[in-house]
Amino acid sequence: MTRHLVLAGGGHAHVEVLRRLASRPLPGWRVTLLSRAAVAPYSGMLPGVAAGLYRPEEASIDLAALAERAGASLVVDAVTGVDAAARRVLRKGGAPLGYDLLVINTGAEPALARVPGTAEHAIPVKPVDVLLSRLAALAAGMRVALVGGGAGGTEMAFALAARLRGAQVMLVAGAAGLLPGFPAAFRGAVRRGMAERRVALLEGEDVTAVTADGLMFPAAPPLRADAVLWATGAAPPAWLAASGLPRDAAGFLQVEETLRVTGQDAVFAAGDIAGFTAGALPKAGVHAVRQGPVLARNLRAAAEGGTLTAHRPQQGALVLLSLGDGTAIGTRNGIVVRGRWVWQWKDWIDRRFMQRYAEDA
Repeated sequence: MTRHLVLAGGGHAHVEVLRRLASRPLPGWRVTLLSRAAVAPYSGMLPGVAAGLYRPEEASIDLAALAERAGASLVVDAVTGVDAAARRVLRKGGAPLGYDLLVINTGAEPALARVPGTAEHAIPVKPVDVLLSRLAALAAGMRVALVGGGAGGTEMAFALAARLRGAQVMLVAGAAGLLPGFPAAFRGAVRRGMAERRVALLEGEDVTAVTADGLMFPAAPPLRADAVLWATGAAPPAWLAASGLPRDAAGFLQVEETLRVTGQDAVFAAGDIAGFTAGALPKAGVHAVRQGPVLARNLRAAAEGGTLTAHRPQQGALVLLSLGDGTAIGTRNGIVVRGRWVWQWKDWIDRRFMQRYAEDA
């Protein structure tokens, strides 16, 4: 009897699962990829697309072609829920999909409900395809505020400064400040890069409201902006609360080190939707990429009755941050480097990643 593996979401971990299934199918199993789009944007190249360094198609993985090579069926639709008791994935445009094994890799959603006015007036940086379509409305001469001082927000601020010549780009890093948790030397190099590119940095107070005219703060004067981009905070999808699956304190799926959802033999999760019992990971695409090989091995082990292995998040990972103009700043183990060659290094890493999933790979 043929069993059914459902990959819910077109995230970074799932593209690696499909790549491995293409070279080594899973006997006795049919595979369905349920994704809201037929392409998967690669988050590592998104700022480069926004800056004009890449065409959008250069930073997109063709899920239809990848699924075909893996012998999987692609269903283009949005996940709206999971009925764990009945082993069914609910979707927006069709009948539920029954599963014997399920992986949830649908990502997180922008945390737009935490600050009044954000949903009405801000442009979230995710999902990526929606962001790129809305960037077309931004123009030189605008005052653009980007909220979020993490690596993603900082890199996007540089990208906007490169894209919108003559625009006033302002990075609002809030009470946490610029790049919290990163080495002081790295933060200093990024600050100098911002000053050179006339990206204004605002720190010290979190945003209390977003209006049609800009941003409000607890004590600081309002900040006028023609456009506000939101790159801070991640929230679990709303449907997760009704799924019956265990969740962590933040509402994300509670996942063991093996990427199996706690107490669920038939459900795994990866990427931003996963909240690890061993400790929180930043909601960043790099973690989903590194989870992909472990997920692929453990799905095969679960299907064949083998032993699962633990995912060990990389410590002291290399960080390469694009400045939007063909240069970059990098850090690892306290060492900080900067220049055009650092961008070329990042570009080589990103293009090599994309090539793994190309049709002729």
